[in-house]
Amino acid sequence: MRVVPRISRFLLLGVAALVATVACADADLPEVPLEGEPLPLSPDGKLDGVELAAYAPLPAGASLDAPFAALFAPDDPVATLELSEIQAVREARAADPASYEEGANPYRIRYAVYNLRNPDLVEALADAHDAGVDVQILIDAEQLDPARDWNVADERLVERGFELVADHRTLDERTRRTADLIGIVHSGLMHFKLRLFETPERTSLLTGSMNPGDNALLNEESLHLVRDPRLIARYAAAYEAILRGQRIANEWDEAAAVNVLFEPSARGPRAGGRLLQWIAEERELIVLMVFSLRDITGEGSSRSLVEALGERARAGVPVIVITDRKQSDGVDAHGQPLYADDPTEDRLRAAGVSVFEATNRRTDFTAMHHKTGIFGLTRIRVVTDAANWTFSGLGSARAVARNYESQLFIDSARLDGGRTGRRYLAQWVRVLERYAAQSARDGEPAFEEVFARLSALPAWPSQDVRFTARAETRFGETVLVRGSDAALGGWMAPGHALATDADRYPRWESAASVALPLGVSAEWKLTASDGGALRWERGPNRRSFVQPAALSGAEALSLHADWR
Repeated sequence: MRVVPRISRFLLLGVAALVATVACADADLPEVPLEGEPLPLSPDGKLDGVELAAYAPLPAGASLDAPFAALFAPDDPVATLELSEIQAVREARAADPASYEEGANPYRIRYAVYNLRNPDLVEALADAHDAGVDVQILIDAEQLDPARDWNVADERLVERGFELVADHRTLDERTRRTADLIGIVHSGLMHFKLRLFETPERTSLLTGSMNPGDNALLNEESLHLVRDPRLIARYAAAYEAILRGQRIANEWDEAAAVNVLFEPSARGPRAGGRLLQWIAEERELIVLMVFSLRDITGEGSSRSLVEALGERARAGVPVIVITDRKQSDGVDAHGQPLYADDPTEDRLRAAGVSVFEATNRRTDFTAMHHKTGIFGLTRIRVVTDAANWTFSGLGSARAVARNYESQLFIDSARLDGGRTGRRYLAQWVRVLERYAAQSARDGEPAFEEVFARLSALPAWPSQDVRFTARAETRFGETVLVRGSDAALGGWMAPGHALATDADRYPRWESAASVALPLGVSAEWKLTASDGGALRWERGPNRRSFVQPAALSGAEALSLHADWR
C-alpha cells in the first residue's frame, strides 16, 4: 500500500521561492528544507569511518530513571539512548510468554514524528515489531510522498511487515489500534518528535527538537528522556488527539517543575503567550538558540517577540540570540538564496539584541536545530521542545498554530536543583563557540568577548569537577592537574593535586572537587612533581567542556586521563 502521489510541499515552496521578493516584518516564511540524500552510516554507527558521539556508549553510572534528563546532539549518545529504549521494550516482551490480541498488547512503542530516516532506528523498530511488540508510527503524510525519494523508511517498514495507512482520516476505531504506519494529513505539519515506550513495569518518553533522522545526528539538537508519569500522560493524550485529528486540550500546573503545552490547542493556556510572559518577567539573562525565529505574538501579551526582547535589552538584561542562517536569510548551506530574507534578526539587532546566525556545514542538510530559550541565572527556566518560534509553530495572539507542536516549560530549580538549566545554559555556550565567528561580518563580537562578559556576571554558575588519572610515578612524586583556568593555577601555580594510596595506585583521584566556570572549554595537562623537579605529560593540551554530565546524578563532573 502506498500513498497517492501529490505535489509535495517541497516543490510548492520551491515555486514560491522564485516569486517571493519581499517579506513582511511578521511573515511566517517557509522553512528551508533539511532533507537530502541519506548519510552513509555504517552498521556500527560510524560516518566515513569516524565514530559519532551519538553512538557512543552510555556514560558509566548512567541512570535512565530520573524524571527528566536532557541530552544534546551532536555531543551526547542520543542514538544509543533511543536504541536502548527500543531494546528495553523488546527484552521485556521476550520475557513474557503470554499472547495478546492485536490492539491489546501492553508492550508498545508509539512514535509521532515529523520524519523517520535513521536506518538503525528503522531496523530496531522493525525487529521489535517482529518480536511481538506493538509498534505504531504516526508520521507527517508528506514524508510518505514518493517524490521525496530520499525518504525510504516507509518502504523498508512495509517490506518488514508494517501495515501502511497513508491517510489517518480513513481509520476507524479498530484500525486506529491495528495499523502500524500512519500518515497524518494536516493543514500544517505533524511536527511532533514524540516516542513512547511502554511495558507493564516501565513507561518512558523521548521528545525534543530531534527527529529520529540521520542528518539530525550532526545537527545541534535536544533530546529529553522523560519518566515523569504526569508528563508522559500529557504526551500520550496528545498522541491520541493527533490520531483522531483533534485539537489538544492544554493544562498548566503552577506547582509542577515541568509543564508541556501543545498546538493547535482546544482550550487552556497557549505556548506563545506563556513564552512571552517568561521573557517579560526575566531580570538576569535571556539567551536563545532557535532554528526558525519570527516576530510572533502571543495570547495575553501586549508586545511581540522582537518588542519584548528589545524591552528587556534596554532594561539592561543581557539578551543574546543564536539562530540558523538558512532560516534567517532564506539561503542554503552555501549561502545561495532560496526564499525571501526574513528581517527578524535585523529588527532584533536594531532593538539592541545580539544575534548570531549559524550555518552548520557538517553536511548540506544539517542545521542549528534547537528551539530553546534559557531565562535567568539564580533560578534558570528553560523553554524547549519541538516547536519553532513561528506562527506555524506557536500561533499568534488571535489564532492557534497550523502545526501539531509541543513546547516544554521547565523550572529547573524545582526539577533538579537547577541541573537541567545549567546543562542547557552550558550547551548554549558550546553552540555559540562553534558558530560565533560566522557573525563577525554582521558586527557581532567574538565568542571570547561574549563568554568573558557573561561568565563575569555575579550569578554565573560554576561546575564542580573531579579529576582521575592513571599515572605511574617515581618515588616521592605527586600527580597534579595544571590548566588554563585560574582555578587550576593558570599553568604556572602548583595546580590541583591528586591523591592515591597503596590500594588505588596507579589510579590518582581528586581529594576534593575544583569549581570551574560553567561552559568553559578548559585546557589542562597532567604533571608530576616531587616538590622540586616538574614533569609534564607529553602531547597536546587536553580540552574538556565543563557542564553537568548527561544521565548522571553526580554533582561533580568527572574527567579522566591516562598519563602520556
